[in-house]
Amino acid sequence: MVGGLPAFVFQPIPGIRLWHSMPWNLFGGIHLIESPQVNPETLIKSIETEAAAQGWCEIRWTLTPNRTETDGDLFTEMGYARTDHFTHLLKTNGDVELLWHAYNKRVRGAVRKAEKSGVTVTDTESEEALATFYDMYLMTVKRLGGTPKPCALMQTLLERKIAKLAIATYRGTIIAGLLYLRFNKTVTLWCEASVPAFLKYRPNNAIFHYIITQACREQYEWVDFGASPPENTGLISHKEQYRAVRTNFASYTKIISPLKRALWTKSEGTLRQIYTWMQFF
Repeated sequence: MVGGLPAFVFQPIPGIRLWHSMPWNLFGGIHLIESPQVNPETLIKSIETEAAAQGWCEIRWTLTPNRTETDGDLFTEMGYARTDHFTHLLKTNGDVELLWHAYNKRVRGAVRKAEKSGVTVTDTESEEALATFYDMYLMTVKRLGGTPKPCALMQTLLERKIAKLAIATYRGTIIAGLLYLRFNKTVTLWCEASVPAFLKYRPNNAIFHYIITQACREQYEWVDFGASPPENTGLISHKEQYRAVRTNFASYTKIISPLKRALWTKSEGTLRQIYTWMQFF
């Protein structure tokens, strides 16, 4: 064995299948042992051959920052369209005290306010807590105009120990929560939710600090704060107050069947609306 390629085939409607590299930590891509026997071009072509045989209409590789630099030009030469992205990464160095003092003073003040207000943060495996969190998550996504992840997916990730659920409690009531992933030496902040009426107690800051602390204690090397819309400068600034550093990476896409891809493009908006509506029932 010379490496691995985590990926999945997404079939939103019958007859439409898209191959996407697995987005763990927002970038998956190729994981190869350094060897002269490994030819990335041959690997890419083998996926394209499989795509044609299986009737996939699109191939999308999302590469790590390092792979973007080393292999990006090859994908471009092979006819792939590049899309640039960025995330924010925090190097833990296993030292939570050093990170605490590096935080912006407003972050430290917010964490202290949460503690003084009586907000407590813990991980939970309770199905009841997950149900409460998911209801809160649906309201948060609706408020922000997004598309929610299914509760069954969250449950599966928790059962398989890929994810943990951190909840903030105030006087016995869950007021915020964050489902975070733990994979490949990285903790990824994934699905966040909170009750607006309790934001004055700064539960989200308390949760972020709690997860960063846990990542240090469990020897994870990185905390990934996730991608941000480029126009959302407030969110970007918030992540950087924890001293997370903007990190660029890219995805590379090739359309195998233009007709099928056009059909998915035309129907995607409507299907997302239907899917979002279904999560509330």
